[in-house]
Amino acid sequence: MSLSISDFFILASVIQGISIGLAILCAPFFRSKTNNYLAGFILTLSGITFLGWQKFDGFWSDYIWSLMWEFLVSVFLFQYFLRVLKHPFLKATWLPWLYAPFFFILVIDLVVDFSFIFNFYQLPFQENNVVYVLYDKMLDTLALWWNAFLIVWAFQIAWKDSQSPPERRRWLVRFGVAMLGIVVVWFFSDLIHFFTKNEDSYAPTWVALSVLFWWIAYAGVYQLRILEERAEIQDLLAGRFAPKPSERTAPAIVNENTYTVQLKRLMDETQLYRNPDFGRQLIAERLGISEGYVTQVIQDGLGVGLIDYVNGYRIAATKEMLSDEAFAPYSLEAIGREAGFKSRSAFYEAFKKTTGLTPGSYRKSEKAS
Repeated sequence: MSLSISDFFILASVIQGISIGLAILCAPFFRSKTNNYLAGFILTLSGITFLGWQKFDGFWSDYIWSLMWEFLVSVFLFQYFLRVLKHPFLKATWLPWLYAPFFFILVIDLVVDFSFIFNFYQLPFQENNVVYVLYDKMLDTLALWWNAFLIVWAFQIAWKDSQSPPERRRWLVRFGVAMLGIVVVWFFSDLIHFFTKNEDSYAPTWVALSVLFWWIAYAGVYQLRILEERAEIQDLLAGRFAPKPSERTAPAIVNENTYTVQLKRLMDETQLYRNPDFGRQLIAERLGISEGYVTQVIQDGLGVGLIDYVNGYRIAATKEMLSDEAFAPYSLEAIGREAGFKSRSAFYEAFKKTTGLTPGSYRKSEKAS
């Protein structure tokens, strides 16, 4: 069996999808009841993609592919959306019934297959029965609209949600848009297959699904876990202490005036540095001066630039957290972002510039001491 470039791309994506799903289920960093539904979604979708793409022409692979796993995919996704948002629907008595279409169709297929394929018994109708043929032809269309219905519903719930953190809501909205795109590609693949009977018409669907796996790997699973860790860090800081920079880390006041004193008080008491968008505009608003004058105040009063001044506080905050065992379970990126850094690279660069060590090396040295 020869493989084209698109075949390799799809196969590699399926392998990654399975790896991601298993990692979510098994790795402590990702493991949670909420993520179990995401893992179920990814593993089921990976299996469908592989079985739909595979060209081995084996009896069992083709038979497993014939079962309507499509009715299960969107249920996992819907449950995942509800759990991420902590939606009241989680307590609804009808929620488990979303699995009913899959199991109902599975039972019908097994009853029929045990007669037509495995010859365990004889049903009172033949395989060419008009009703059965119509039922068999309708399954793919029903699966398409079932998935479209649940995905649109999940998207609508995420779109209207106002209780969850904005970053979490944005991730779910983007995820919903991506899945709606998959449904559109699936619809046109179905349409082309209906008129041409060409099995290759589903190739765009498999490619679209494979791209989705690559996107979920970082944009979804990893970043959402970082958000969850940040929320836990915030709770920990609120319940224990607020990290304060030591005098040797925070820039000393070179030329004291009213504005430098006010700025230092704002940094120490309100921890403005934890805002990743902290800059001249925010300082100007708090101090009641122009943005242009902010630079002069900092340069003349503190003897350093704005970025170095703010990063001094952020580095001090991260050092306190990296030295505390209570923060040991959390990733370096979550700690850096919670201190106010916009990205992991910005955190690592500033930390090494100030301390001469990477955050990971600093954490290890603190554990050893």
